[in-house]
Amino acid sequence: MRLIDARRRNGTVVVVVGVCLIGMLAVLALSLDGGLLLDKRRKAQAAADAAALAGASELYKSWFANKGLDNGPKTGYTGPAAGTIAEFVKDIAKENGFEDGVDGTTVEVHIPPTSGPFTGVAGHCEVKISCEQKRYFSRVFGPTDNVPIGARAVARGQDSTVDNGIIILNPTLRGSFSTGGGGTVTVGGAAGVIVNSSDSEAMIANGGGTVTAPYYDVTGVSGWSTPGGGSFGGTINSGVEPTPDPLRNVPQPDPSGMVTRSSKKLSYSSATNISLKPGLYIGGIAASGKGNITLESGIYYMKGGFSFGGQGTLTGYNVMIFNDPQSNSDNINLSGGGAITLTPPNSGPYQGICLFQSRTSVSQPVVSVTGNGSAPLSITGTFYIPKAQLNVTGNGTQDTIGSQYISDTLVLGGNGHFNVDWDPAVVPGIREVWLVE
Repeated sequence: MRLIDARRRNGTVVVVVGVCLIGMLAVLALSLDGGLLLDKRRKAQAAADAAALAGASELYKSWFANKGLDNGPKTGYTGPAAGTIAEFVKDIAKENGFEDGVDGTTVEVHIPPTSGPFTGVAGHCEVKISCEQKRYFSRVFGPTDNVPIGARAVARGQDSTVDNGIIILNPTLRGSFSTGGGGTVTVGGAAGVIVNSSDSEAMIANGGGTVTAPYYDVTGVSGWSTPGGGSFGGTINSGVEPTPDPLRNVPQPDPSGMVTRSSKKLSYSSATNISLKPGLYIGGIAASGKGNITLESGIYYMKGGFSFGGQGTLTGYNVMIFNDPQSNSDNINLSGGGAITLTPPNSGPYQGICLFQSRTSVSQPVVSVTGNGSAPLSITGTFYIPKAQLNVTGNGTQDTIGSQYISDTLVLGGNGHFNVDWDPAVVPGIREVWLVE
């Protein structure tokens, strides 16, 4: 028979368990409380990022009216119907789980920011979120106060200048940028030339044609040739990464909300003075002879091309001619012996764009602008022809033919001299909406 030892044990297991419980609670506090803390910190940062981006988007929408400041809704502004952009930003933070003044949460919105590298810079939205995370198992080891959490984000929402005088978008074509005819072209300002073609002869200067610009960024290795005595004046950088179309996000005009000015092609050939109003022109416009044409300010939607020639004058201030070609004969062609004076819109989504040919039309005719030397051309703004060839010819000595060219391909010619008069106050900008901090 086995005898049972009835003596008391010394309780060492209880001590060991008690000591281990401290470590177990520490691990539990670290995993549970620490995990909850990290999760809420991540959510607070995500809410701050989303709210700052929403504010930046509204700043961009109202850029032309408010220039990056929170001055409330303006005429034609589609931002918050009531209150300011800051109020709208707080609503976005609330939708993401952080409501100002609730459960110890504080949401601050500063337009422009009051801290960091963008302090006082218009076109930026700063969002600060302060909140608390409750402590659970970690209370055993320290104070019972909640743990403070902070998140901050700054987003930019503004319209920025496209600082290149010429941008050629075609990715592969030989001679996508060419010049000839013995004339000279000067790209003004500090704006350079970008040629996206990867061909080893993406730029060709022949026939004595000369282009002068501060620099050329060409995607093709080597990237240029100068047969026939032509030249490119300025520093040429080859093997440069291509540049995306900077105006790709600019929406095309919607003709459905425009007044229809004609239901068939309008032709003018007499010596009368004609004043035209902005709107939809089905069939387009063809003008020749000695008539003088004045374009009132606005957008001219040409569903069929726009041509001007003859000895008359063409004058338009704050206008954009948009071409929606229905066939390859529906082109834009500005020439003739009379003076041509055009300036682009100075506000709104088409600020700085003088000529714009549709990106989506099946037909993509060549767009031509020609100075004949008998009367000066004074055309400012951007020629935006993203899917077609742009031909610019100068035969005078005092012509200003555009402030910027953005086209699929470009051919420069003539025996005179003209300027591409790049000016940051005239050319269009690009949409900048992103986080900067």
